[in-house]
Amino acid sequence: MSIAALAEIGSPLIASSTDHSRRNGAETIVPAPNRFEKEQMELNLRNAKMGAWFVMVLVPLCSFLDWMAYPTDYWQFLVLRLACAASCVPLLLALNGSLGRRYCRAYPIILPLLPALMICFMIYLSGDPGSGYYAGLLLCIVATAFVFHWTFREIGITLGLVVAAYFAATLPNLFTTDDPRALGIFVNNTGFLLLHCVVLYVGSRQHHAIRVREFANRCKVEDQREELAARNEELTATLKRLRETEAQLDQSEKLASIGRLSAGIVHEINNPLNYVKSAIYLLKKKGKTLPPELAETFNSIAEDIGEGIDRVSAIVSDLRTFAHPENRGSRPVDLQEAARKALRLLAKEIGDRGVLLVDEMPAGVIAQGDENYIIQILLNLVQNSLDALAGRPSPTILLKACETANGVDLIVRDNGAGIPKENLSKIFDPFFTTKQVGQGMGLGLSICFRMIQNMGGEVKIDTMAGSHTQFTLSLKKPEHT
Repeated sequence: MSIAALAEIGSPLIASSTDHSRRNGAETIVPAPNRFEKEQMELNLRNAKMGAWFVMVLVPLCSFLDWMAYPTDYWQFLVLRLACAASCVPLLLALNGSLGRRYCRAYPIILPLLPALMICFMIYLSGDPGSGYYAGLLLCIVATAFVFHWTFREIGITLGLVVAAYFAATLPNLFTTDDPRALGIFVNNTGFLLLHCVVLYVGSRQHHAIRVREFANRCKVEDQREELAARNEELTATLKRLRETEAQLDQSEKLASIGRLSAGIVHEINNPLNYVKSAIYLLKKKGKTLPPELAETFNSIAEDIGEGIDRVSAIVSDLRTFAHPENRGSRPVDLQEAARKALRLLAKEIGDRGVLLVDEMPAGVIAQGDENYIIQILLNLVQNSLDALAGRPSPTILLKACETANGVDLIVRDNGAGIPKENLSKIFDPFFTTKQVGQGMGLGLSICFRMIQNMGGEVKIDTMAGSHTQFTLSLKKPEHT
């Protein structure tokens, strides 16, 4: 079907049946007539196969009618029927190739015309101007109307050729017959034939209009479905961002509350701690004047007390860092250099534990942040990886950095035991730890989280129990002046 033919019936519908879609504020228009033509072509090709088989099978089968109506011409008519059926074979074969697609519009004309011309030739050979075989012409055009979705041009051409062939077959017989009833029967048959043509033509126009409206409505529904899907995706993304923001707010609120509590604890502990340190110092000085047999025991006890005080001091220092993280200012940081400094401090422990460190930190990757913060974060994450790799086969830690569209990603990955799902939401909570008593307070990741926030970055976790854990620290690119 041509676009002009489509516009003939559905000009007001073409606009509504045009595919409209918006992507990032821009409107994209896909011409609906092209799509309509494509659908019609596929439908015609599919129906043409069915129509060809109908002609090939039904035309020879109806030869018994010739035996009943014109027994003297039976064999002659049988040859015509077989020739008609055989002529459909190349048409059927062409449907599977490019030739059939190129001339698909011709099939709704050719397929009814073949048996119609055969019937007209049989009418002419019979010498009967009032032959009842005109009914076969009606069958050809009515059956084709059901099989094909005719356009106006196609149905007009087909009906015109059928009527012309009928006149060419009957008029010579009408002028040579002596039967007085022949003219009346001819007029009667012609009237029925023309009335069928009128009904089929009008019905085809209505059917075509219905198809255009159905196509326009279908396009509209598809547009609405696509728009709804896009809005659902947008809503899903918005809800995801809201959940992430809510989780960050909850985490920040928890950290702020624990920070205020920690500040009070630090203040209350620091003063008596200083008194105890001074007392330990004086005790150690007095111990030098004791007799040797008492000095050894005294000094041992004093050393134990000193170690305990040092441990309490370390805990208070961590609490102070958590409650009042020092803001040293943001500046460009060479991540390779920062990683080198952090790994130098852990080199001995990494070697002692037999862990393979894969350093893929490229040179020249610069991020905006605080070098001391980044070193402390790397120390904490690598130390946690070392603890998670205890007893694991082929323990490996991967350290890498890469630039992204929005900044720089610093990645620490290990093939340790992973983090259970029930602990994922709590690993940044202050004082949460899965280590045994005395091996950690659970402040390390909380402090790291505060430092990452102060640098304007984000941290993401990718983990699977029994497989791996990966921390991705997303930092900003350096600020250009």
